[in-house]
Amino acid sequence: MQIIADENIPWVDKAFANLGEVRTLPGRDLSDADLGEAEILLVRSVTPVNEKLLAKSAIRFVGTATIGLDHIDLAYLRYQGIGFASAPGCNANAAAEYVISALLVIAERQNFALYNKTVGIIGCGNVGSRVFKKLTALNVNCLIYDPPQQQQQPAKFDYVDFETVLTADIITLHVPLEKQGHYPTYHLINAEVLSKLSNSIILINTSRGTVIDETALLQQLTIQPKMTVILDVWQNEPDINPLLLQQAALGTPHIAGYSLDGKVRGTEMLYNAVCRYFQQPSVWQAQTVLPTPPLTRLAFSNQIDERTAVHTAVMACYDIRRDDANLRGLKPTLRPGMFFDNLRKYYPIRREFNCVVIELPAEQSHLAKQLVGLGFQVELK
Repeated sequence: MQIIADENIPWVDKAFANLGEVRTLPGRDLSDADLGEAEILLVRSVTPVNEKLLAKSAIRFVGTATIGLDHIDLAYLRYQGIGFASAPGCNANAAAEYVISALLVIAERQNFALYNKTVGIIGCGNVGSRVFKKLTALNVNCLIYDPPQQQQQPAKFDYVDFETVLTADIITLHVPLEKQGHYPTYHLINAEVLSKLSNSIILINTSRGTVIDETALLQQLTIQPKMTVILDVWQNEPDINPLLLQQAALGTPHIAGYSLDGKVRGTEMLYNAVCRYFQQPSVWQAQTVLPTPPLTRLAFSNQIDERTAVHTAVMACYDIRRDDANLRGLKPTLRPGMFFDNLRKYYPIRREFNCVVIELPAEQSHLAKQLVGLGFQVELK
């Protein structure tokens, strides 16, 4: 079989080698002319998969190494009898770690303790639920708004309504992009909603750029200059609005879920799905290719306070300020889209918290509980 894959899916050529010939291409530029006689197409979120792309192809199976599905015309795939798989949850932990890093940076800048704030989580699925777990480990009060999940699993969380979640000190968005249906999320955060937020609100978006009306957001930032905005996703990626980047407290190039662990999990999930679909044996495993992390152990003395320890451990694993600084390297003379995509294409290796073992004195059991809740491994000495 011939397999066409986005070049940014890690180890895709080695993973799928036993299934056929793998050809990798830039996902954003993929066209129908590239498909040839290929039977399997593997993409990421930058490739719209629809009738225009597939109508003249021999594609029998489409896989996306992402959580989001808004770039996939699922109805067309079903109508054509084309197999499909995604990678739900593959990078959810990395995205949750991104939120924790962002909040700790802002807490340090603005000199507040995170446990003194209330966080509103809009969307509490794969990513949002992990954010909730990590914040709860840090003794942070959370408000959860997720009406579709509330209907399906009413007892899973203590849900609140939309007006209540807007009263939070911090709001973090973890919703799929939906333009229709009972709960559309396109421009969910619009001018009306923004006007209801507190002057000192901290707003985080790691879901999809168009969940926020960027025009309304820029206008609101002139009215509420104390508003803190953290953006990983943008309305017109990769050609993002440089004015909004200037106004954002932290801005990154759609890499919240870009841990190596998460990306490789996505590859493995697609590989196993393809093997099942074509009834082939699964012979490749992600754990065989993951390198030794650059950081494997940390040790804290009994003198360290909990707030400092948490901040130090998180920043040692993932400091969002590096990604923010890299995106701000965008200059007017550069092509914004190419610059944005290159930051994603050549993203440095980033490992997740669970790669690190933290040594603590036995009497630091409360700190140990917090660190374990964030995802670290802990050894009490």
